[in-house]
Amino acid sequence: MYVLYEVLLYLVLIVAVPWFLVTGVLRGKYLANLPERMGSYRGAAAEHDLWIHAVSVGEALAARPVVAEILRQRPSTSIVFTTTTITGQAQARRLFPDATVTYFPFDFAFAVRRFLDHHQPRVFATMETEIWPNATRLSRARGVRMVLANGRISDRSFPRYRAFRKIVGNVLRKYDRILAREETDRERFVAIGAPTESVEVSGNVKFDYEPDRSPLEIAPQLEALIGNRKVLILGSTMEGEDEALLPELERLLAEYNVFVVIAPRKPERFEQVAGLLQTSSFRFVRRSELTDASADILLLDTLGELAKMYRYATAAFIGGTLVPIGGHNPIEPAAAGVPVCFGPSMSNFREIAQVFLRNEAAAEVKSAAEVIAFAARMFDDAELQRAWGERARQTVLQNRGASERTARRIVELLTC
Repeated sequence: MYVLYEVLLYLVLIVAVPWFLVTGVLRGKYLANLPERMGSYRGAAAEHDLWIHAVSVGEALAARPVVAEILRQRPSTSIVFTTTTITGQAQARRLFPDATVTYFPFDFAFAVRRFLDHHQPRVFATMETEIWPNATRLSRARGVRMVLANGRISDRSFPRYRAFRKIVGNVLRKYDRILAREETDRERFVAIGAPTESVEVSGNVKFDYEPDRSPLEIAPQLEALIGNRKVLILGSTMEGEDEALLPELERLLAEYNVFVVIAPRKPERFEQVAGLLQTSSFRFVRRSELTDASADILLLDTLGELAKMYRYATAAFIGGTLVPIGGHNPIEPAAAGVPVCFGPSMSNFREIAQVFLRNEAAAEVKSAAEVIAFAARMFDDAELQRAWGERARQTVLQNRGASERTARRIVELLTC
């Protein structure tokens, strides 16, 4: 099975090389991190107690309370932290300055072996469900203990995993512990081949998110721009959403004294959204070119600042939910006590969305017009706005604890 898998990987690589080269030249992506993805590292090899993998920004943020709890329980733990994306790498370097931060190797056997030779981890913990046959097989062959943390099987991926149950199950059986978010996920892990005795429900570590209360670098300029206006944040927007929201914003700005922050999810969309704003009648300013000039809209074209922006919000919309993307995490604004709305596409955060809706701590909207209507309700009624925000904040607080349980399981493997 592994020989066939390796052959398929090389075929994919051959097909993908032109795309990688073009994207690397045009967008400055992939080429810089290619050596690390292939298992080539600067500096001397060193042993690490724990290897933590988080795909991107959201998973790295989710890992923060887990890492803090591990270090509280076992302060001497040395960590190598890997990500797959460039944005995740930047986030990890900011969050974990004392860890060795690098890229997750491509799942070629030679790249994984080089990674293991160089970083020499004793325990491997992946945040959320990652199926990498060579990484798990070769780690296990070296005696590395393994944890799949904050595990989730989405509605979309479950049928695919079940269709390849033999392969997926073979990977999952190599884990010492699989920590599922909720009972539905536990049942799905077992259904796709994980041993019943290795799977347990530990909760969702994303509820343990703690807002970053450090000062925002642009706080003086931003506060001057906002003045006494209400603030609507459109966070993590995806293609198709900005185009639908901008006409509705014209009506909102005509009726209310409001300041809007638009934060595209992907850096490669910054220019696209700037182009949309330039062809509109809006007065807008880019975060990267912030001046003292007045504006009604701030285009957040930088990384790592959205979470801190929520402290200024009167209401927030979670992007990736009006288009069939699967949604983004509503916990950041909720933890800041901000009334939150999101669209129907929340399959990637199914259980989180259900908890918020059940507690009337968030609203589901069906269109861009309904996003603006939700914001208008919050602008019109200060008491209603406070009540929604407090329910959102309390929902986050009431669902905490998964990070401690996750850290305890990881530390058990580190000490055995």
